Amino acid sequence: MAAFGYVLSRILTHHGVAANMLDQTGLAFNTRMGPGIHCHRANSPRGHLRRITTSTATDMHLRYLKTFLAVASSLSFTRAAEQVHLAQSSVTEQIQALEADLGAALFDRTQRRLRLTEAGKRLRKYAHELLALADEARASIADIAGDVSGMLVVGGLETICAAKLPSLLAAFKKTHPAMGLQLKVANSAELRGEIGRGSMDVGFGFGEPPSGADLQGDIVGYEDLVVIAPPAHRLRSQASVTTADLATESFLLTGPGCVYRTMFEQTFPADGAHRPCVVGEFDSLSAIRSLVASGVGCAMVPRAVVAIGGFDALCLPWAEGTNAVPISMFWHRRRQPSPVLELFLDAARKGL
Repeated sequence: MAAFGYVLSRILTHHGVAANMLDQTGLAFNTRMGPGIHCHRANSPRGHLRRITTSTATDMHLRYLKTFLAVASSLSFTRAAEQVHLAQSSVTEQIQALEADLGAALFDRTQRRLRLTEAGKRLRKYAHELLALADEARASIADIAGDVSGMLVVGGLETICAAKLPSLLAAFKKTHPAMGLQLKVANSAELRGEIGRGSMDVGFGFGEPPSGADLQGDIVGYEDLVVIAPPAHRLRSQASVTTADLATESFLLTGPGCVYRTMFEQTFPADGAHRPCVVGEFDSLSAIRSLVASGVGCAMVPRAVVAIGGFDALCLPWAEGTNAVPISMFWHRRRQPSPVLELFLDAARKGL
């Protein structure tokens, strides 16, 4: 079977859609007629069968799919052309070729703003999977020759990317110099989504590893949560600080659902006697850090926030015992990890 035919059959079988592909796309696939992929419209005579050769399939359905995803993410042919380093006319031609091959419009061009059609939304999911599997295949074959290369996409929460991952990535790059590394800062939901779509290899967050049909993970460390305060805070000279000491303070919080917010709620329950005054919610720990340093209030944050350079605030000595939060690493459950990813997961377990 042709290389692309093999990848496509894995996708279809993996998602259990081979039998109902006719209903979803109007295409029937036949891989029993020699090299290449053979497809015909489900509602067309078999005389209209179209044969796609191995070279055409590999070139068109991988290179063109990258272009399609660039347009799908930016919803702009101009920005997509810049992203994939092609002329805008070439991007248009590739999208039109995909649409002709699939027999369906991928974008709605009738509105002022470009939009994905239902067919485009469905193709986007499979495009991520196909490209991820192609990268996996290349990395696996390169591993046979002992050449660990390719691109590893790592994601993490803001604090982890700034304070925890640089040393790990530097050590991994030194051991595997042919590897390309990409680091993305994202929130928890974005990390899970990108790994699920195949556009990210591994993510790092605080809290228990996410569980579900698509994700698996390990706890690779723990991080203390500390209370930070403005430099001239009234409690700066105390040997230790209790919840009662902080009952009259103003606190800056992260949003609901964030692990830092959860730890704050556990330490200062809403119906508790020592609940501080909450003066605001913020998505960014960097913003919270700056606001604390400016005297707006206190905050409960991972100790790693204090370790990041340029921090002009006070870390209060906490008397209530150590509140530690797990550092979790997670990746796609149903996709076979590439040799490169296996090496990185092992390095993270040992060295984060």
